[in-house]
Amino acid sequence: MARTRCADVIYVVRYLLIAIYTVIWSSICVLLAVVDRSGEGTLWGALQWIRWILWTCGVEVASKGSERVLQGRPCIWMSNHQSVFDIAAIMYTLPKGASFRFVAKRELTWIPFFGWALVAGGHVILDRRDRVRSIESLKRAAVRVAAGTSVIVFPEGTRSTSGVLGEFKSGGFHLAMEAGVPIVPISVSGSNRITPKGSLRIESGRLKVHYGEPIETADLDLAGRNQLKESVREAIAKGYDAEF
Repeated sequence: MARTRCADVIYVVRYLLIAIYTVIWSSICVLLAVVDRSGEGTLWGALQWIRWILWTCGVEVASKGSERVLQGRPCIWMSNHQSVFDIAAIMYTLPKGASFRFVAKRELTWIPFFGWALVAGGHVILDRRDRVRSIESLKRAAVRVAAGTSVIVFPEGTRSTSGVLGEFKSGGFHLAMEAGVPIVPISVSGSNRITPKGSLRIESGRLKVHYGEPIETADLDLAGRNQLKESVREAIAKGYDAEF
């Protein structure tokens, strides 16, 4: 009983500190966005926020294949999604100096401080309830990608609670094909144990991020989109370690 109470206190302290870190670093990111309109300053601030959270929660992150991240060439990174810690793991393991933005649902911008930093950082915001606006957002994103900004996409659209890859949505694939850039598959393992299904706990533990070989999209038409989906899905599944 005493051990359970001690664990509960640890979880509460972790949530409290994460909330404090979020207020601090989100505010810094917004200020940096005013000074540096490129948005790169907000990426630096977001990485510091993530480092603080990982350290506080006792989460270690290892990576494999990060050398496959294309330097000097934009791409779409696509990952499985089981936990909010997937985002932290990916950002933590990307090579230093990598420039990127996330594709995020509009509802996230409503979160105080965090949402403000998300908007200030110039991330791609999608309103899933409005198909026309979503398509317009992706078209604008394609222009930015073609100009050199990589984008991180979770093609399942939401977190999987079973560990099994869910159905992939088409938006990220349209984005890659319209911009004519490759897709780099990413597999995050272990995050479902950090934030277990149906639990508010944040456990300590290890995460592993596997970067797969880039998959080209140049010269693909809509008829080849389904095959592209399958290729990316197979690559993510191959890199995932269910036992980790």
